[in-house]
Amino acid sequence: MTQRHRLSRTERRRLQEDTGDLAETIATDVYAGYNPFVDAEWYDAKRDSGAVLEVKSALSTLANGADGRFRLWREQHEQLLEHDRDGSARYAFVLFDIDGREPVAHLVQKPPAKVGRIIGARGGWGPSGHDSQGEQHKLPIEAIFEDYDS
Repeated sequence: MTQRHRLSRTERRRLQEDTGDLAETIATDVYAGYNPFVDAEWYDAKRDSGAVLEVKSALSTLANGADGRFRLWREQHEQLLEHDRDGSARYAFVLFDIDGREPVAHLVQKPPAKVGRIIGARGGWGPSGHDSQGEQHKLPIEAIFEDYDS
């Protein structure tokens, strides 16, 4: 289920600086019970129960006018999949829709297995150009937010 979060004036300013940090803050506010900004390489928030949340963000439109995308890393995804054997890992996708009069954030959670199927159907993982980061996949907005109309 997609949720909508209207950005405050402060959040709109933060959007210009660091979309990742802002997305993590909004996701942990909307999806209660997660402790944000944990020191982990493969997830962004954790509940006391051990459940983890990896937050991915995208702008609706990039500075060059192209549609935004969510960048996922294979190694991180595989760790989420392994952790999700008991259903305790999720992606939170945060789309910053900046094309309207007032910017809003759309949020949706997806289990890693479903995200993996989407990636597989779209051709799988590919090189990132960043040797230290490994393989990546850039998901278009519509692959996550099926009803989104850019």
